[in-house]
Amino acid sequence: MIKAIIFDMDGTLINSDQLVLTIYQQLTEKYKPQISFDSLHVNDVLALSYPEVLERLYGTFEQHYFDTILDLHKDLKHTYLKAYPGVFEMLKTLKEKGYLLGLFTSEMHEIAIDEMKILGLDQFFDHVIAFDDVKYPKPHPQGLLDMMNVFKCEPHEMIMVGDQLSDAHAAKSAGVYAILMDHEKSRPKHFFDMYHHVVYDTKTLMNVIFNHENMFLVMPKDQDLKMIQFTDLHLMNDEKDAKTYQLMTKIIRDEKPDFIVFTGDQTMSEHAIKLYQELGLFMDQFETPYTFVFGNHDGDGGHHYQSLIESIRSSKNLKFDQGPIHLGYSNFNITLLDEQKPVGRLTFMDSHIDDFFMIDGKKTWGYGVFSKEQIAWYQRVQSHALPHLIFYHIPLPEMLETTPEDTIHQGEYGEKPSVQGINTGFFEAARKTGQAKGMFFGHDHYNDYSYVKNGIVLAYGRVSGHYDYGPAGYARGARVITFSKYGALKTYVIKYLNS
Repeated sequence: MIKAIIFDMDGTLINSDQLVLTIYQQLTEKYKPQISFDSLHVNDVLALSYPEVLERLYGTFEQHYFDTILDLHKDLKHTYLKAYPGVFEMLKTLKEKGYLLGLFTSEMHEIAIDEMKILGLDQFFDHVIAFDDVKYPKPHPQGLLDMMNVFKCEPHEMIMVGDQLSDAHAAKSAGVYAILMDHEKSRPKHFFDMYHHVVYDTKTLMNVIFNHENMFLVMPKDQDLKMIQFTDLHLMNDEKDAKTYQLMTKIIRDEKPDFIVFTGDQTMSEHAIKLYQELGLFMDQFETPYTFVFGNHDGDGGHHYQSLIESIRSSKNLKFDQGPIHLGYSNFNITLLDEQKPVGRLTFMDSHIDDFFMIDGKKTWGYGVFSKEQIAWYQRVQSHALPHLIFYHIPLPEMLETTPEDTIHQGEYGEKPSVQGINTGFFEAARKTGQAKGMFFGHDHYNDYSYVKNGIVLAYGRVSGHYDYGPAGYARGARVITFSKYGALKTYVIKYLNS
């Protein structure tokens, strides 16, 4: 699905910070600027081109300033210029795998080519677009749009890798998936909100790129996408697990879904690693793509989520991305394609476990919430709005707006909703996209009701696992969800009374 990888240069592939700063220091010692060089923020200096910084320092661009920069660059480049660890090997691997590689830099073309040749990186790039190659440089998307024309690819077939906000803004405007490369773990946290993913080394970057290839789902021809939501399996490595697997087998074979989603609490056991491995093997027999989000019990027994991911990652039908690590362990998107064009999106989010919150001036325990960083990430990835559905584990506080006696909900209301500890505004963020069609979650085993708020369906799944904490004999089941390429949503619950 991904044809082209576009890289920024400085700060992403090569460490030229000291080279650039030394050049400016010597330049301003020779020619006194209108403002102090130290008054400029270092991120601005490193993100902008030489002509742009000269405009700030001297109020104008004059050729003799730039000629001095070229002379200084010639004298200093071999002393200060170096590639980041693993960059050569990464570019070589990506090239061997058939990706088209582009360089989109705020550096001048002559300097960019010279630096890439010095480091032996020029051989890997199919096309270079520098500051002086475009009328509108970063953060304008012109360079990426030109790359699309050269490489004959669509926005969803391209990835942009950069280290500055200007890279992220260009990618956002072009509708391109963007990865922040932060080699030295020094980028400000607000940078993270502007990128789809954040990585700290080339090995992780390659893993993210390769995994992103899997984050697409083709719509059935002339049909709606049919999904099954299983929730709260609570696999515990005991005799009840067999009944849960029997239920899932029957539902999958009867319903023949195109996609399956597990909305958390797949396990609740010290044997979680083993149980995740078994779940992956079980799912592979059906040849049906599936994914999951974590619930508040998956880490019971002291297992780190990362170990659970590794235990199921080899499952051949799994479509999963743990997402940016600062957000949690299951924040990602799957893009729906119809005739190779994006028509929708499935969004998955980690609702975490629990926390303490200040409520009415008191430190109060509550279930996990979507952080402000997660909400910013969600807004970022939905910036080129497509009709989408959202899946997570712990319901939003909005589920408390209806009661068992209300007629606005459909389905069973068997217990008071155990919702996220505080309202962090996620529903409102989703509403503002104008394209959120439904949210699906679990957590409360004796609720399967849904209701519509501001045009968005809020729906519990039907508990699928056989762990009991309430009335005996409660029928297990699942939720069926159909989603059209036009964004039309239908959903209903199925129950198996003999389960």
